[in-house]
Amino acid sequence: MNSKFKRSTVALSLAIVAGVVLAGCAADGSGSGASDGDGNGKVGPIMVGSVSSITGPAPFPEVPGAAQAVFDRVNAEGGINGRQIKLVSVDDGADPAQAAQAARRLVQEDKVVAMVGAASLVECSANAAFYEKSDIVSIAGIGVEPACFTAKNIAPVNNGTVPGYASLLYFASETLGHDKVCPVILNSAGLTDPYLEVIKRWEDETGSKAPHVDTSVALGDDPTPAILAVRDAGCDAVVFNANEPAAVAFMNTAKLQGVLDSADWLTLTSAYSETAYDALKAQGTLGMYANSEFLPFMSDDPALDGWREALTAANVPRTSLSIGGYVSAEILVDVLRSIDGEITNESVLAAFRDLDEIENPLIGMPFTFGDATSHNPNRASRMVQATANGWETVGDWVIVP
Repeated sequence: MNSKFKRSTVALSLAIVAGVVLAGCAADGSGSGASDGDGNGKVGPIMVGSVSSITGPAPFPEVPGAAQAVFDRVNAEGGINGRQIKLVSVDDGADPAQAAQAARRLVQEDKVVAMVGAASLVECSANAAFYEKSDIVSIAGIGVEPACFTAKNIAPVNNGTVPGYASLLYFASETLGHDKVCPVILNSAGLTDPYLEVIKRWEDETGSKAPHVDTSVALGDDPTPAILAVRDAGCDAVVFNANEPAAVAFMNTAKLQGVLDSADWLTLTSAYSETAYDALKAQGTLGMYANSEFLPFMSDDPALDGWREALTAANVPRTSLSIGGYVSAEILVDVLRSIDGEITNESVLAAFRDLDEIENPLIGMPFTFGDATSHNPNRASRMVQATANGWETVGDWVIVP
């Protein structure tokens, strides 16, 4: 197998959150998403929408905020053939009913031509069928639910938790060279079976055989039983799925049980954050690996310069997940510029259906869309490790087959 194969929970003030919605409103407020087709006699801004969990148990305000930063830059440069892009970002509060209501308002009243930069706990399952029926494409900044990756008209630009977990398995066996890789699945609704399918595919692809697969602990429970089980199985690498606080707690338990140094510990991208690093350092559990679904945001790679400048100018926090909002907006801008004629939801969807691919240096694979009935165009991760020098990027892109 070729080896080329967080997140801090950001609390923004209400003023900044409101700015995501209002910043795009400085352009002509006529609300029309259509053009006259020849680049002259414009009839208002190009309307685009976003339904995100800006508040709720896991808020993602910086994701649509990053999309707005891209549109601010494009608008300052003259827009799309002289037309400004107006983003209307709506908070679903992690409530499916609010998400459904917001999408219908954006499509039916605001006449958006596309959705972009979303990051929500519930939006994909609430709106996938509606987007397909309405000929609306959604280029999500961060896909959270499995439904985000199985819908015909939704294409997230991030990996998602299941492909991200797979990348960790491949990295542990193919790059780190471990023979006894033990998957630990902290149960969360709807994800256990997809994780088990990924483990089976990894075993088939690599010839690996997990000596122990643990599904005994629910996300948020005391991880001690799982830690003791991997100890008894003699695991030399442990791949576990955890959000930021769970990853920190998991590592602390490994230390308390005296097994921290007996294995490599690998977890999901949500643990790749400054907050998690500070906690790991304070409790003496550095060494943990995480997958970054985008070019690692704490690296000094010059490809990040435009992202840094745009988000700094827009006063949007620079996090790994904010890259998703940024990339999704850049992809939409590329497609809008490719449309020769009237810009409508139908022409935007047609342009994505005809799309070959779009290269973006912040993701490890070209973005594709086409006629597929489901979309997971980004299956590439770069691994990072919490070291005494901070988060350090290790290795090249890991691409899940």
